[in-house]
Amino acid sequence: MVGRAASPVLIIHGGAGMRGPADERPARRRAMLEAVERGRAVLERGASALDTVCAAVVLMEDHPLFNAGYGSALNTEGEVEMDASVMVVPFSAAPGATDGAAVGTIGAGAVAGVRRIKNPVLAARAVMTQTPHVLMIAAAAERLAARAGLSLCRPDELVTERSRARWQTYMGRAAEHGTVGAVALDLNGQLAAATSTGGITGKMPGRVGDSAIVGAGSFADRTGAASATGMGESIMKTMLCREVVRMLARTTPARAAAMAIKTMESTAGGEAGVIVVDKRGRVGYAHNAQAMDIATFTPAEGIRHHTL
Repeated sequence: MVGRAASPVLIIHGGAGMRGPADERPARRRAMLEAVERGRAVLERGASALDTVCAAVVLMEDHPLFNAGYGSALNTEGEVEMDASVMVVPFSAAPGATDGAAVGTIGAGAVAGVRRIKNPVLAARAVMTQTPHVLMIAAAAERLAARAGLSLCRPDELVTERSRARWQTYMGRAAEHGTVGAVALDLNGQLAAATSTGGITGKMPGRVGDSAIVGAGSFADRTGAASATGMGESIMKTMLCREVVRMLARTTPARAAAMAIKTMESTAGGEAGVIVVDKRGRVGYAHNAQAMDIATFTPAEGIRHHTL
């Protein structure tokens, strides 16, 4: 591990895209504040940044108003297919783990196209800690999750009435997109990112978005960590999160986020948002969509919610 950091920091997002219905906004705000509060409690008791981002994302995966886990968007067949990833540095493999990671390396794990895992972000973590791989898909990822002791369910248990109604409304029209994610810096200087999504309403079966792709939907190295949301095809074409973190070598997180979104828009088109924290505990975020929900915890400002 590296030297003790000045302070722990957490920032989460609840997706970027169309501004949600007015009657849903108070509940979404409360859920995001609850997710940040859960993460803050984890951070302040000395747990890792990885534990923190997973705790915050799990709460949003369990909430019906977010497009991840329970409440995921439906594909053209009216089915749920979910993607998620985690990335962390420095990373130390647990005793007996098979990933072969040495202390201080980068760790990463992801799942794609899963249908029976209640919390895909925890399955992504299991890929990182219990296999030599980074990305596993579909039924094989679900079997790994079961071996790791994670909760499985029937695919229809993840479908909410809200998602079904939106599927019926949006089929044949512009697709809805959204994702949840978190990035954190802990007391020991560990940086972590986590991202989870149900994809876009009306996507083709088998489509995988940026949330499962390390460097696109999530990224972390020794300078910072980032999580993205929005149109996955544009995010993947520009490796948005890696670009944001790469820019931290020469600018602030806020400017890096804004520059990366501008570059993505000019080279690949599409709407997206990104959150980032650097090794000094500074946070940044930017988007080019109609709206984006952000919540933060910093020692200086406490817990705050922002609708951008």
